[in-house]
Parts: sequence; structure tokens; C-alpha cells
Amino acid sequence: MKILLFYTGLFTLAISLTHGFFTELSVAHIVLFHPLVILFSFILIAYGSRKRTPF
Repeated sequence: MKILLFYTGLFTLAISLTHGFFTELSVAHIVLFHPLVILFSFILIAYGSRKRTPF
């Protein structure tokens, strides 16, 4: 399950960073939506790649 979250985060981050080269984006889309999606992607990547440490 965690590997799925990791790869979903990577895929979402890659799409978020590159789709602006192929489509025309509004300023509101760039300023408001992209930072939220990128932050969410980093959270998924961090959660998917963390290792559980025994107590």
C-alpha cells in the first residue's frame, strides 16, 4: 500500500510540474492550484517512503 502512495505521489508531481508546457494555464491555476497539488504530492511521497521503526 505504501509503495502505491509513493508512486502516486511521484506521478502526480510529474504531471503537475510538466502539464503547463503543453497547455495554457491561467494565473489562478498556477498560483492557487499547483502549490496545493505539489504539497499533496510531497506528502504522499514522504508517507510512502517512510520506514517504520520498532519501539
